[in-house]
Amino acid sequence: MRLRLAGGLVTSGQGAWLSRQSGAVRITQQGDAPAGAAVALGPDGADDGRARRAAAELDRLVAAGGVVAAAAGVDLGDGFRSARLAGGRGDQRDAVLGALRALGADGDERLGPRGAVLVALFGPAATKRVGAAAAPAVAEGRWAALRLAAAASDVLGPEQLEQVLALRAPEGFDPVRGGLASALAADLRAVLEPVPARQRVGLVVDLWERVLAHEAELARNKRLLASQGRQDRLPDLRERRARWEDGHIEVQLRNDLGVHRPSLAAAARWTPPAHYWVFLVNRLFADALAATALLRTAVAVADHGMRDGLARSEALLEAAASYMTDMEANSSARQVAGLTGMPARPGNHVREILRWLRKERADDAHLAGAVKPKLAHARDYGLAVLEDVEAALDGPAEVPVKPLRDWAKGPVTGWRQRAGYTAARPPQEWDGVPVTVRERLAQEEPLMRRLRDRPEADAAEVEVKGDLLWLADLYDALAQVYGHDAAAGGWSTGILPLRHNPPPPEEPEPLAPRLDSIAHAASVAAQLAALGGTPGKGMKSWQDLVAALRAGVDVNQVLSTEFRVPAPLAAVDRTLVPGSRAHFRVAYNARTLAEWASYMGNCIAGWPYPDEATKGRSILAALYADNGRILANAEIVAARPAARGWVVEELQGRFNEAPDPELAERFTAWVKTIPAPAPPEEVAATPDEALPPRPAGRRPAPRVLETVAPELVPLSRQAWQEQVTGQVAAAVAAVADAAAGGRDARLAGGRTRHRAAGDWPARAADSAPSPADGTRPTRAAPDRAGATPDITAALTRLRRTGDLTDACRAALAEGAVDLLGLWRASAARPLSSALDGLDPVLHDRFPQLALLTAPDPLPRALRKLVRREELAPAYAMNLVAFRLRAAIGRLAEEGDPAVADGIRRRTSEAMLCALALAATCRPARPGDLRIAEPRAVTVPGFPASDLADEKGPWQRALPDAAELGADTGALWEYIAADGLRVPGEWLAGGGGWQGLWARAHRGGGRG
Repeated sequence: MRLRLAGGLVTSGQGAWLSRQSGAVRITQQGDAPAGAAVALGPDGADDGRARRAAAELDRLVAAGGVVAAAAGVDLGDGFRSARLAGGRGDQRDAVLGALRALGADGDERLGPRGAVLVALFGPAATKRVGAAAAPAVAEGRWAALRLAAAASDVLGPEQLEQVLALRAPEGFDPVRGGLASALAADLRAVLEPVPARQRVGLVVDLWERVLAHEAELARNKRLLASQGRQDRLPDLRERRARWEDGHIEVQLRNDLGVHRPSLAAAARWTPPAHYWVFLVNRLFADALAATALLRTAVAVADHGMRDGLARSEALLEAAASYMTDMEANSSARQVAGLTGMPARPGNHVREILRWLRKERADDAHLAGAVKPKLAHARDYGLAVLEDVEAALDGPAEVPVKPLRDWAKGPVTGWRQRAGYTAARPPQEWDGVPVTVRERLAQEEPLMRRLRDRPEADAAEVEVKGDLLWLADLYDALAQVYGHDAAAGGWSTGILPLRHNPPPPEEPEPLAPRLDSIAHAASVAAQLAALGGTPGKGMKSWQDLVAALRAGVDVNQVLSTEFRVPAPLAAVDRTLVPGSRAHFRVAYNARTLAEWASYMGNCIAGWPYPDEATKGRSILAALYADNGRILANAEIVAARPAARGWVVEELQGRFNEAPDPELAERFTAWVKTIPAPAPPEEVAATPDEALPPRPAGRRPAPRVLETVAPELVPLSRQAWQEQVTGQVAAAVAAVADAAAGGRDARLAGGRTRHRAAGDWPARAADSAPSPADGTRPTRAAPDRAGATPDITAALTRLRRTGDLTDACRAALAEGAVDLLGLWRASAARPLSSALDGLDPVLHDRFPQLALLTAPDPLPRALRKLVRREELAPAYAMNLVAFRLRAAIGRLAEEGDPAVADGIRRRTSEAMLCALALAATCRPARPGDLRIAEPRAVTVPGFPASDLADEKGPWQRALPDAAELGADTGALWEYIAADGLRVPGEWLAGGGGWQGLWARAHRGGGRG
């Protein structure tokens, strides 16, 4: 009997046994067992007892090292050795690694000669010194380092392998995890072979260290969140603090009126005195310091342990405790029936922690038992105090201006001298208080500017309470408990533009660098290399390497590639595989492949799979579990002949491991039942018709370029002449100049004539007829130097610039263009207008034409179309218009003064409506003014308008608002909650909303 084994070996004169529940089962031919099955090889005439013992030993080996370990030829006793039938995944290094892990250092002699084991692991790099470095890795169980060294042995020399074998990882963490060493070796070869040999080990070691650092950061975040109570006590604490504050104001009321039970009318006429408000904000200030101290202490204890963390925080706790008297502590701790037993103020917990810290006889267990429950509420106190502070300074419980400004002048010297400043929020850089809040607090200049004017001054002497840096510290302390270094900047619903726990990023972009494991990181890098990325020179880190690979790949273009999916397979997309719970999904574009590969760690997004799918030669798919997890990727190809249907060419699990055998069998059988593609229907010729000659090969598909271009070019030329006016060209040129750093890019004087706006900017237009009315195309207005703007060069520059926000900001600031001029330039869409005029039959025949009106990357056929000299300028104008519109939206979102100034000076109905809708489709901000009440649809002003009128200006402006970046789908939710709103600075010019609305109709018209 001859059996083919893994590694190309063939048995001769030996028997083979499978291990089954019933015992050892002898096989007599290759088809008696699945491909890649583990077997026990032994003497041909071995009795059942010996075979049974060998099979049991084989079971233990496979259970500990995986089925791949069987190919290592492990001694099973009684003259038997392990083996694996051909057809399984993995090579000899995978087998030896699995067997070593199963046997341990004490059982490695069962693998055979030590030299052969080293050669199997490291190939030609298996020197004595490498063997000496590998021995302690095996003895200490450092399997991750051993596996990485075996995988990297294809690209590293012996001395470099010694460095890898010396690497260590925290106990219980495998930085390499994911797939077989042979698969990792293939990825490392693809990435590192072009890199000079001396640099390779540094990149491998750097990747190891980065993965460890990433894991350490994740573990720290888990510890920090675990340090806080699992039960949300914030609602209870809100009620407790509100009731406690009510008690204060009731006492003040009775004292002022001189009666124990004042009447409701007397209470309604009463106004709290100024000193009550000062006491209130001082209490809130003290509470914020105490909450900050609790939060920072919780972080220190999570990072350094109980004793060390408390010691590091003692000075901070003492500083916070000094702001609470014994009387205040007793009042705050007093129990109230029906409410939580937590003190109303965080200072109580600060004082209690200090008391335990100063106990000389408190052992670690008693100290931890007393302190941990108090630190567990640090987050609850921080959030509750933050809400109360913001309500008092700029909210429902707003403190009157006079006492608030008196309080804001108070120093914070005592706190800063003991607690200091943080590296995340240095006072020399603090200018984060919005102008409206600063005006309310009578702070003329931010702290940063005052310190800049007095460089010799101590920041603690200059800072005052009204700078609100202590409130930013509270934000930062909360952010640290959530695992961030500091609070993130940006718009928020609070009085400071900070977010203590910004939403996590969305799913990582396909082909983005990953550090969750070395196998994943190498897989992504290999995909980039397969797509044409090349390493740069002098790279010192893995980050540099991946950045160089990404720089060599047009990721957007790659991911926009569309695949041809035959109708029979598209018809079964998102259906269940019969007999399983696996959902079948087809990839229609390269982006889907990249997303799959990012999770699966395989090469499905690399050459040649996308090319074959684009040509329709293979169909790429995935099998999903009910919970959305990908189980396997598949490549399906047409059977031969095609009338036989389809076959599974490849089926791979995560990291190219074998999928579940039962699922693989059911899926393979099901694919064979999917109908073959229907042959093209032949139309019978009429008797008096001559049959056309039969083509020699397959009938070519209709081409977009040859079919559409003749119809689209004249429509595009006409739209260009109508829309790209001199004013539009001047606005585009102004932004292009700003993008280039100044207006020096234009030629001075009248010596050189540039193409004007209304001129068709292609040679094909030189002989084009004039418009039907006989008028000449509109030309661009000369600039100050006397030359007309070169619209083609300007469009080219802006296309290459990408984000135009900074360029638009500079052009507006210089006065080179006003906001309305910029808006009208962003509305010039000659290619969109041309497509609207195209025959609907062509749209039905080529539905992909709709992609030309979006700013997204185009598929190959459409790229060829818009590269034609006659269409390229119109497409460029379309693309630049989209980017200009998006830039206006970003400037408005950022509150850039140029937007408010431009709206006040000159506006139009369309621009004003779109910007107002964009301002409404976001959470309300300080300084917003309400134009229409919540749920109201009638907008005040003349002429009258209605938000719900389908033909009115507001509904017409919805698409424009969406291009500005507004979430228009949530418009009615925002209208119901806060009404139609605009930033207050838009209305600062006088006349309010009614005046602005009238000016929009009087001066700007609709456009």
